[in-house]
Amino acid sequence: MRALFFIFVTAGLAICLCVLPMHAQPLQDVSATAIDIGAPPLPQPGDIVINEVYPRPLSSGSEFVELFNRSVHTFDLRDLTIRDASSPPLPLSGEASAFFSGTYTVLVADGMAFSNRFAGVPYIAPARWASLNNGGDTVILESGGVVIDSLFYAGSTVEAGRSLERIDPGAPSDPYNFALSIDTSGATPDAQNSRYAPDVSGPVLSFAKVVDDTRLDLYFNEPVRTGSIAPGSIRLENLVGQEVQMLGPDWLRVLFAGPVTGVSVAVEKVSDLRGNISEQVSAPIFYRPVSQDIVVNEILYEPLTDDYDGFVDQVEFVELVNRSARHIYLDGLYRTRDPDEDGDADTVHVQGRFIGLEPGEYLLFAAASMENASAPVVTGKGLTLLNKGDRIRMNREDGEVLDDVRYDPSWHHPDVLETRGITLERIDVDASGDNPQNWTSSVGPGGGTPGLPNSIRIAGKTLLSERGIHVTPNPFSPDRDGVDDIVHIRCTFSSGVSRIRALVFDLTGNQVRKLVASRLVAESAELLWNGRDDADRLLRTGIYIVFVEAYDARNHVMDAFKAPIVLARRY
Repeated sequence: MRALFFIFVTAGLAICLCVLPMHAQPLQDVSATAIDIGAPPLPQPGDIVINEVYPRPLSSGSEFVELFNRSVHTFDLRDLTIRDASSPPLPLSGEASAFFSGTYTVLVADGMAFSNRFAGVPYIAPARWASLNNGGDTVILESGGVVIDSLFYAGSTVEAGRSLERIDPGAPSDPYNFALSIDTSGATPDAQNSRYAPDVSGPVLSFAKVVDDTRLDLYFNEPVRTGSIAPGSIRLENLVGQEVQMLGPDWLRVLFAGPVTGVSVAVEKVSDLRGNISEQVSAPIFYRPVSQDIVVNEILYEPLTDDYDGFVDQVEFVELVNRSARHIYLDGLYRTRDPDEDGDADTVHVQGRFIGLEPGEYLLFAAASMENASAPVVTGKGLTLLNKGDRIRMNREDGEVLDDVRYDPSWHHPDVLETRGITLERIDVDASGDNPQNWTSSVGPGGGTPGLPNSIRIAGKTLLSERGIHVTPNPFSPDRDGVDDIVHIRCTFSSGVSRIRALVFDLTGNQVRKLVASRLVAESAELLWNGRDDADRLLRTGIYIVFVEAYDARNHVMDAFKAPIVLARRY
């Protein structure tokens, strides 16, 4: 027989009499005018929610599950059972126990251990308990075989001494709606969650990336209502969606009648599961990178890590830069080096999702987190850069190589005697990453410029549309002050393919530097000079002449260019 709950009204005060076991919820929030005689109603799905779980207590504590009655009704706990993925339904209480509207019920595995950890907090210790697995589990609350609420949590979200708290009691029991407690005690049994933040706003479009020529994937910050998004409400610059496919609670794929183009995508009338509506959301479109869209721009392979040397400890990193004109995504990016005799290329994956770079933006791929970094940082477990030189080959998720650099310590500037803690910087992002002349030691503060423009670089180049030679900057001053340290020589030839030679002479006609002995090039070529001779000695100030010749397959000269270069000093 059910327990009877009687409410008497006297002098404007409602008094509820019921049978309560020790540690059940106290009387509260009873209406001053409500009269309820007879059996309490049975809870319906969503009336009671799993509000907090504590699967991995400290040694002195106990597992617990906190329930929250978000309905306007009072229920009898005898009508409820709880189980995990493998146990049978287990009763919460053997006695009549009132569970009032707007209150909590804390179910514990060990009452004494729980009280030692959370003194004074009321609880119920069911006669049988289904242990909460640290590696992940499902908690299911039922009434008469009907699931009232359920929660799956993954082992990766479990932390010792810290509970998983529900963020929004009115939102579904999905993993996105739970987070680790930030309360100083590690949990908030019988109290408002430290993560409590009811959702009152519509969805946000978090990321948009191109799948292929006609399909675009959209990701929202929360699950969206299935069927709430019409294809015609999704717009590119000149196209509207033709078909929408839901691939996940917060993920949909859009098919267009033509190729996906443009900078951004907009979506109208998007609803979340609580019914919050966003009238219009938009996001930039990120495209799949192709070779040389992203290149290695800076390398720190020998960081300072001595806690007693007086210098800030550093982290090994590889800086990448988006040299394309489009937003690109790097999900699935990984690094490989030369394979060993067993074919192992020591693959290291970038840890992260929805990694996007705007044109000219930097990304730091590091061995560990980097505090106060000036660019996004993603980590790669096991990233090790060899001090003797190594290969950094960045691969797209399908294996296509985006950039390939074999760095060597000899690439440092000869005047830098101690290279520990000093990065190698790429001088020209448009020139080959395997050319030693395209790298030099950083003169940036702290030994490098992670997330910032390189201290020694060539920018603002003049592109030649016609046959000829162009030198910039001119004059240049190779004094390692980070300004005009390298001269850039660009040539455009009359033939689509040719073999070139490039030499530098002083005004007396003596050859001082052989930039290129023989190289096969396409229609144009880019050369760099650091103001040093063939013996790697810094030349005196003055005027020098660069001479470039292009030969055909029969060794006949097709083009011959020369230009003066002024080597100067700053005082």
